[in-house]
Order: sequence, then C-alpha cells, then structure tokens
Amino acid sequence: MNFLDIESIYPHLPIFAQNALCYGYGLKEARVRFGKAFRRKLEELTLSEHWSEGCIESYQDEKIRELIEYAYENVPYYHNLMNSLKLVPADIRGRKNLYKLPVLTKEDVRQNFDGLVSKKINKRRLILKHTSGTTGKSLHFYMQPSAVAFQWAICWRHRMRFGVERSDWHANFTGKLVVPPAQTKPPYWRWASSMQQALINMHHITPSKIKDIICFLNRYNFKFYTGYPSIIHTLAVTGKDAGLTINSPPRFVFTGAENILDYQRQDIQDYLGSILTDTYGCTEACGGASQCPEFVYHEDFEFGIMECVDPSPADKNGRIKGKIVCTGFANPAFPFIRYEVGDIGIWEDAAKMCRCGRKARMLVNVEGRIDDYVITPENRKIMRFDYIFKGTKNVKEAQIVQEKLGAVKVRIVRRPQFGVQDEDDISRQIAKWISPKLEVTFEYVNEIERGNSGKFSAVVSKIKRDAL
Repeated sequence: MNFLDIESIYPHLPIFAQNALCYGYGLKEARVRFGKAFRRKLEELTLSEHWSEGCIESYQDEKIRELIEYAYENVPYYHNLMNSLKLVPADIRGRKNLYKLPVLTKEDVRQNFDGLVSKKINKRRLILKHTSGTTGKSLHFYMQPSAVAFQWAICWRHRMRFGVERSDWHANFTGKLVVPPAQTKPPYWRWASSMQQALINMHHITPSKIKDIICFLNRYNFKFYTGYPSIIHTLAVTGKDAGLTINSPPRFVFTGAENILDYQRQDIQDYLGSILTDTYGCTEACGGASQCPEFVYHEDFEFGIMECVDPSPADKNGRIKGKIVCTGFANPAFPFIRYEVGDIGIWEDAAKMCRCGRKARMLVNVEGRIDDYVITPENRKIMRFDYIFKGTKNVKEAQIVQEKLGAVKVRIVRRPQFGVQDEDDISRQIAKWISPKLEVTFEYVNEIERGNSGKFSAVVSKIKRDAL
C-alpha cells in the first residue's frame, strides 16, 4: 500500500488506528532524521557555532570549492552552464567568486529537473521532496537522507540552545490533516509517540473545540510547543477569547516555516508566558538562520551560504536589505547553487557583534516573499503591515490584499468590541506609515484561509507583475 492509498483511507479509520499510523510514520521519519548521521552532525554543530570569523570563512570557501567541483563533474545542468559561461571549477574558489554564476530561479529548477540530479547517486536512494508553492506552482527536488539528517541537526542545535532535549515531549501544531476536519467530538489530537509529540492540526482550533484542546494541553506537561506561528497564534487568541487558561504552559515555543509577525509574537507570549524563539529556513534545505539566546538570527553557516543580492543602500544603522540567495552544502545530489529563495532579508551591520559571542552573520529580519508586497501610488513596495495593528486590540487577525493598483483591502477577523473607531485608526495608520494616497477598504471574515500546506499569508498580491 502506497502513501496515497493510506492518505485516502486514513480519515475513515478508528482513532486507535490513526494513532498507530502516526506512530509508524513517525518511526519511519525518525530513522532518517535522527540516526547516526544526525547524531554525528549535531555533535559537530555544537562545536562549530563558536568558531571565529576566519574559521567560518575558510570553512565556507572550502565547501564551495568542493561543491562546484562536484557539480561540474556530476550534475549535467551545472556542467553545461559553466561550459556556456567558459568557466571551470578553478574559477570559483570561494564565496567571493560565486557572483560569476547566475542566480538559479524556481522556474530554472522546474525546467531543468532531470539535469539537476547528480549522475553519481542512484535515484532510488534519494527522497523526493516538494514545496507547496505560494502561487499554486509546487517545486519538486531530491534530497539525500544525510541532508535530511543535517537539516534536523540544525533544527535541534537551535532548540538545545534553550535547554531542551530530543527526549522531551512536546505539542506540534500543524497544517497536516492528522485529525480529519469532519470530526466533531474529541480527541482533536493524535499521538506520534515515536517522535515524542502530540499532533494538533489547525482545523480544530476553533471556538467550539478550544475548551477540549486546552483541557488536553493542561493534562500534559509538554516541555515545548512547535509549529507555524499563525497556528499557535490562533490557539492563543481563541483560548484568550474563551476565557481559558493553560495552567501547564510550555517553557518554550519554537516557531518556523513562515514569517512571524510582531502582533503574533506578542499575543503568544502574553497568553502562554513562554519564551518564544524562531528560525528561518526553506524546504529546499540550502540555507537558514536560527535565533541565539539573545533572540538574534545567526546564519547557519555550516549548512550553506546566504547572499544579499541587489541590496539597497545601507540604512543609518548600517543594515542592508536584499534578496536572499542561497548555496547549500548538504545536498550535492540535487545542488541548489545561488538559488533565489523568494524572500527579502535584512542583514545587520557586519561590524556589529552579538552579545552571545557567536560570529556567524546576523539577520535582523526576513520581510517576506518577493511576491507578497503592496505597490503604493508612490511606486514603493511594502511587505510588512503588522505594525499597523500594534495599537488595535480588537483585531484577532488581519490580511492585506491588493487586487488593483492604488488600493488595498484589509481583511479582518474582528473581536466583538471592534467598531468604526478601529476602522478609522487602521486607515489613519496606513495613511501615515504606508501612503496617504492609498485607497483602503475593509472586509470582515470569520477566518483567514490558509494555503494547502497550512501557511498563513499576511500580504497577498493579485496583480500580475508582468503587466506592470
């Protein structure tokens, strides 16, 4: 029986059988994620994160030389590309020479899928992965099992900075349909004990079910919660609105996979009283950054290189903003070299040092997907609007949608106290901070839809970029 067969049968199975399948799936995943390769890599990472700048630079330059040489010899796409540019591996000796290669786009990957697979590795030993795609266009690629282990070692290094262990039980808030949406009676959770976690999917964090979920969370002393920030945020605001308290809150909340917004962070911390820390990464496993105990993002330099491409001039604090372009070291079987992830990053002034003592480059923030921006009448591109809602206590959740130039629609999930004054305040904030010429309309909804993967989009543009 293949995965698609199981997926179609799963919703109709009794709960004990669904738990058994969650256990079995978790056991299978744990063998790939947390085997010998994981343990070896995690041990290396706990030492390398304290390297000097010189050691970091030497390491990355060496990894680039190895990767370029391997790709030229074994990956048809890069062999042909370099030949067409009259380049040989000796021309790219380190990070400073990467500019000689063009940026790899998602469409390049789609159009050259077969040519990006290494000839040296048997495809049957690889794992086929895919991204959900923000515009409905998914991306497929292969990963080596060792790359999966490396990715999870990076994740667990971050968690261990805050004192948690692999054996600690936790609640995972997910977009996956672990509990069928049609279920109307508890339990609204499933157990994957092979991964030391309880699974709660977003579809059941609703006013009518929140009491059962909070009671469940209170019965177990989970050390930490993990998941998409928008889902954990929904738990916090729904629980608060119902007047419910989590008496056994987790010590930590680990978020990732989507950009965390300021109001989400504040609401989660206010409700749970937990320490919230975040990571940045991508499914393609070619770059990332994790927060240190000072809550500063440091590049996971062992995993890959993050370039700031097409940077804006440095601001008054010495910070630069630009496209995030990644070169991954973990997965030569399907190498992403100078891959345009689709996000915009803000890097800290290189001269500044973090109080934690780590020397890896620092990011201030990731602003969002390149496609997720509003164009103002002044022709500025605005990606973050969450600060507009900072002083508004009567908004549960909000999304900005642009369907035509010169206008935006603010989609809001209201609290009962929301009124005309709130609407006026939001309009004034947009006029003050975004553009006084921007037409603002409001739409009130019961919920803001997530994508198929469960991700939340704070800004949505429906304008065709090629028409601009």
